[in-house]
Amino acid sequence: MLVFSIQSKRAAKCQMSLLYYCNLKRCLTKCSVVFGTFLLAFGMLTLLQTFPTMQLNCTNQLEQREHWPSYWDILLDSESLTGAQLLNYALWTNRSSCKLAHDFGGLILRNPSGIDGQKTVCIDPEVAPDPDECLVYSFGINNEWSFDEEIRNYGCEVFSFDPSMGVDHHDHGPGIHFYNWGLGDKEETSVKGWTIRSLSSIYNNLTARHGKRIIDYLKIDVESAEWKALPQMMASGMLSNVRQLGIEIHFGVNETMAKNREWAKLLRLIEKMGMVRFDSKYNPWSMVNFTQIALFNVPFAYEIAWYNSQLLRVSN
Repeated sequence: MLVFSIQSKRAAKCQMSLLYYCNLKRCLTKCSVVFGTFLLAFGMLTLLQTFPTMQLNCTNQLEQREHWPSYWDILLDSESLTGAQLLNYALWTNRSSCKLAHDFGGLILRNPSGIDGQKTVCIDPEVAPDPDECLVYSFGINNEWSFDEEIRNYGCEVFSFDPSMGVDHHDHGPGIHFYNWGLGDKEETSVKGWTIRSLSSIYNNLTARHGKRIIDYLKIDVESAEWKALPQMMASGMLSNVRQLGIEIHFGVNETMAKNREWAKLLRLIEKMGMVRFDSKYNPWSMVNFTQIALFNVPFAYEIAWYNSQLLRVSN
């Protein structure tokens, strides 16, 4: 009986120990599940909270890739350059280089609806035109004066140029002076009888009127003549006298990839000389088929704006 009693007590203790162990294991298992679920939820919450930052950092890294000095150079020099890549370069905005950019001028059009003819001006203090002291040259009017009038209302003195309008030199209004000259790479008379002059020739001719001043904004919309004018502007040093530049560029619909690449590399060259791009918009009324580079229903005209990093004002 004594042996049986001792064995019964031992069995009872073992049973209780086993029960305790089982309960403890069950508890730990449940706790592990709960704790694991908590950790998972906490991790997911942390991930969701940091995802916008991660996404922004990722986006910034992708954008910074396009800011690398050699990125576009390598692409434009590549033998495998595609038409789509060429147009991507034209549309590259680099918008973060200007904190505040305003559009001046433009007319509302339909089919498609939008604004045509506007020019983007950087208003950051380091490069903004100084009201009542700024000088603007505007090439390509075609009887559409909205840019010239708005930049005049801003406070700039404006010299406007267009040989195609069939009118003589005159003042369009207070502070807007019109000349019937076209922009090119030299002095010549075109087949249409227009007087064409280089930027340096025009500037030297008008120095007596406006003095030797920096051109605070140079607007160019001359239907592909920009490709003749730009090399002369660089060679003569006139580009270094321009604080901001806005051009509607025109790729050649019937030109080869080699010629269009040459023009794109000309834009890249002015950027390597210190012109910092801060805006680009395609012209939705310029949709065409580029048969030479196998692109269809894409724009051939782009409004691009730069400022001159060599002419930044020093902040006080």
